[in-house]
This record gives sequence, C-alpha cells and structure tokens, in this order.
Amino acid sequence: MSFFAIQVVTGKEDCFKDNFNVGRPDIQCFNIKKKMTIRRKGKMVQEITCLFPGYLFLVYPEEQLSPGLIHDLRKANWFLRILPATERTSPLNDRDSALINQLISFGKEIGPSLVAFTPDKKIRVIKGALMGLEGLIVSVNRRKRRVRVKTQLSDSPFVFDLSIDILETVEEQQK
Repeated sequence: MSFFAIQVVTGKEDCFKDNFNVGRPDIQCFNIKKKMTIRRKGKMVQEITCLFPGYLFLVYPEEQLSPGLIHDLRKANWFLRILPATERTSPLNDRDSALINQLISFGKEIGPSLVAFTPDKKIRVIKGALMGLEGLIVSVNRRKRRVRVKTQLSDSPFVFDLSIDILETVEEQQK
C-alpha cells in the first residue's frame, strides 16, 4: 500500500472526497481532521478543522497510480495536482507514509493527546496522536493547551497545531 498526496482547493476537501468516492468507491481517500478547543468571545468551544488544509491522502495498492485513476482525478471538481507533480507521480516516502498512517489510525478526527512535562521542562507524550512525534514538536503553549508540530511532507515543510491535555505531575516537596 502506498500513500499519495493530492492537492485540492482549500475548503473543498470533503466535497472532493465525497464526489470522487461516488465514481471510484474502490479508492480510499483520507481528509485528516483535528479537534481543537478554542476560545471564542470568552467561551471555550470545540472546533473541527483540517490538519492539512487543501490536501487529501489517497491509498493505492501499487507504487504508481494507473493512468485511468489519474484521468479520473484530473476530471474531478476542485482537483489541483498530485504531489510532487501530476505528470510524474510518486508515493510519499516511508517517513511521510508512517506519519500519515499514524494520524489516520486515530479515526476521522484527532483529539487531544495526553502529555506530561519532565522536571527539566521536556514534553513526554503519554497517549494520543503525538506519540512518537516528540522530536517534531517545536513549541508548546500551555495556556491554550496546544503544541506546534513541524514536519516535512513531500519535501515541503508543514507546521500544524494539535490540542493537548496536560497531566500535571506533583513533585514531592522536601521537608
């Protein structure tokens, strides 16, 4: 199984996925979403947004897309291109495929990850989508309860935020 990244018009990811799956139900397309708690007008609300706006991930059993599938993709509404280029398609490399596979394993929406901080201020993920991605975390905002993750996908840098729940560790006080 190989993963291919498809760029579509931003905001039309679900429309593209639904319309494409009607004509090609044999092809799996994933729109990875995240569930974030944000503050709006002083109230905390849950918001569900795309993790990679404008991108979908297609699972295909072979290393190259068939010409018929490429034709169907090009004819679909809101299609822009296949990364790195539609004329010379190639699957995501092993590192990118492992990241996408890990993210889609959490279902349709990625919820908050449970994290703890070590005494030397390092983050440790206890459970959730961030498990194993500690090295990719570039910043932590404890007040907003989110982390910023930087990765590369098809040699293009991507930065995204994910929600966290902080497990407070109680340090023993010396008497």
